[in-house]
Amino acid sequence: MGVTIEDVARRAGVSASTVSRTLNNKGRISAETRRRVIEAARELEYPVSADAGLSRRRTNRIGILFDRRLHSLVADPFYGLVMVGVEEWLRDEGYQVFFSTFSDREADMAMISEFAAERPVDGLIMAGCDIDLDCIRKAVFMGMPLVLVDNNIVEPKVPCVMTDNTAGAREAVEHLISLGHEEIGFVSGPMTHSSLYERYQGYRQAMEANGLLVRSDMVIAYEDVADYDVNGGYKAAERLLKRSPRPTAIFAGNDSMAIGVMKAAQELGLVVPDDLSVVGFDDIELAAHTTPALTTVRVHKRELGYHAARLLLESIDGDPDRIPYKIAVCTELIVRESTCPRRLDA
Repeated sequence: MGVTIEDVARRAGVSASTVSRTLNNKGRISAETRRRVIEAARELEYPVSADAGLSRRRTNRIGILFDRRLHSLVADPFYGLVMVGVEEWLRDEGYQVFFSTFSDREADMAMISEFAAERPVDGLIMAGCDIDLDCIRKAVFMGMPLVLVDNNIVEPKVPCVMTDNTAGAREAVEHLISLGHEEIGFVSGPMTHSSLYERYQGYRQAMEANGLLVRSDMVIAYEDVADYDVNGGYKAAERLLKRSPRPTAIFAGNDSMAIGVMKAAQELGLVVPDDLSVVGFDDIELAAHTTPALTTVRVHKRELGYHAARLLLESIDGDPDRIPYKIAVCTELIVRESTCPRRLDA
């Protein structure tokens, strides 16, 4: 087997991404790190170009690639505000921002190759969990500075910015338990989404910590991310609320699903919150204007964007081995009108 980039990294005592960045002339690498990488590569007879280690000219442009489902960032209540935070931070640093949507795997891989080869941007931010892992791997392998938003992968190690989903969900469910609710349902999108899996873990932790049974028939998690919306919440609530005994409270994986839950409850003749307390997650703008106003977990979306932009600039300018692997942004429980104490006869 031939010498790999990982072999060079071990010899030089740095990460594979640092080797890739050094050999691809990307970003600022310290003189000592550059020397070790080039020396290790040559000792192992790993291919090294004549200009390896020389820095490239900056473009002062950043590329933002986002989930193919998000046809319009402007209309998206979550990622739209995250990207506002990214753009505000980068604009103050003198960077232009370019947006693109992932379309299909072949085109996506070609786009990554073009970014890496032509260097029309200095770095990339990828938003959302549905981005093909091979696209992430390719960007890392080709030495592109990269930060993930709302996505946390095991390998390769890529700097990411996440919401503290587990703590936020735990606080939401503990709020319902403090109101006397014990039969608490959970509705969500796919558990393959790291954020949603963490929210489920928060739900589970709160239930178990309070001696309450986590029942599989009280949990509905769709496998298709397309159901992670108002209609998905509506359909899930119909199933939960027609069973006996029915839940007296439902925690939804996001606000859109929570709105669907409230709609289903009302059409079944239940009063929110008297007959059913509902909690969402994200605190999109609409949450304060539903009837009743939705209790939810506030995600500081602009702050996610600020951290993502800051991490990316640090990755472009500094040693990637010194960049934090993960930043978790705290949440805040916003109590409104969709929750109340459990009725004694419920």
